[in-house]
Amino acid sequence: MRHALQKSLRISLLAASLGGIALFAPGAQAASPQTQYQQDVARCNSTPGIDKQACLREAGAAEQAARQDKLTSPSMQAETQNRTQRCDSLPADQRQGCMQLMDNGNTRTQGSVQSGGVLRETTITVPASTGS
Repeated sequence: MRHALQKSLRISLLAASLGGIALFAPGAQAASPQTQYQQDVARCNSTPGIDKQACLREAGAAEQAARQDKLTSPSMQAETQNRTQRCDSLPADQRQGCMQLMDNGNTRTQGSVQSGGVLRETTITVPASTGS
């Protein structure tokens, strides 16, 4: 049972993280919007397994926002709301485990947005049912 829950959570969270790929990291770059756009387009063209058209749209939207000085980092409240929304899309019996996975300091994190997704893994102990 625990293995099935872990596998289900991993798959669900990986799928959720793939849906929100953000190519442009405003705090981590000093490049001009055009230079960053060119890097993002190159990443779109060289990253296997992603929706290339969506990636290119994201790169263009990020460039436009950067040129208009409207590209910002999300607040802690926005990040918390995002985590909650990701877990809310799961079946009711998996939501609590998902929130533990998102908020637990002992969670192991692998991957990156650039590689196609972030995978989070933690061990959640589920007591055995006492069936008669």
